[in-house]
Amino acid sequence: MLPSLFISHGSPALSLTNNETKRFFQKLSSRFEIPKYILVISAHWTTNNLEILANENPELMYDFYSFPQELYTMKYPIQNSIEKVDEVVKLLEENGIDIVKNKNRIGYDHGVWSPLKLIYPDANIPIIQLSLPLSYTPQELIALGEILYPLRKDTLIVSSGNMTHNLGLINWREENPKPQKYAVSFRDWIVEKLEKCDKRSLEEFIIKAPYVRENHPTLEHFLPLFVTLGASNDSVGESLNDCYEFGNLSMDSIIFRS
Repeated sequence: MLPSLFISHGSPALSLTNNETKRFFQKLSSRFEIPKYILVISAHWTTNNLEILANENPELMYDFYSFPQELYTMKYPIQNSIEKVDEVVKLLEENGIDIVKNKNRIGYDHGVWSPLKLIYPDANIPIIQLSLPLSYTPQELIALGEILYPLRKDTLIVSSGNMTHNLGLINWREENPKPQKYAVSFRDWIVEKLEKCDKRSLEEFIIKAPYVRENHPTLEHFLPLFVTLGASNDSVGESLNDCYEFGNLSMDSIIFRS
């Protein structure tokens, strides 16, 4: 059985750097067997209700601004699998989940291709992308992940966001300053609950976790974690890549193995 993952994907320019997170992604695939498919839920495709990318010829989306020109010409020729898309849709509909097949979305946002280009540089594994439905509660996102769990027989389930994400409070002057207390406190609280598989506390993180607003003024970079948690089959989460960038970005990723 393949694991489920929550990854902190960081900046679109990650592949142009030479830092700890880039090296982590480059070695990540050695921790488990090669998947036949990858299913990704990214912070950068949010919808009201659940959708799935059904474009037969998806392209890369350069959904960012004011980065080096090299990023806007970067290639990563990953492909969709409509056969697998239909399998996912059938699984969800059989379990009472409404889902729309979106044939008009151009393709994959940088929350998908930027980290996967480092994890699987050969681009030889079909990528299935689900949207992040903002109408779902954390409990509903967990339930969605629970339905997706059987896919782990041949599919790596990846939620792509960030453990902490407040660009307004970033220290742009330094890449590796001492991390801010509010970022460390939030990250440590979340990791402790994941290591104990304390789903009840995690479901109520908005009122229970410290410094939620300071770390997530909006929640789209954190909510993907709940899909991965649901797909974990109630297993504990293991922290990977416990490091910080720019003072407040926790780049921690979480793996669920069982």
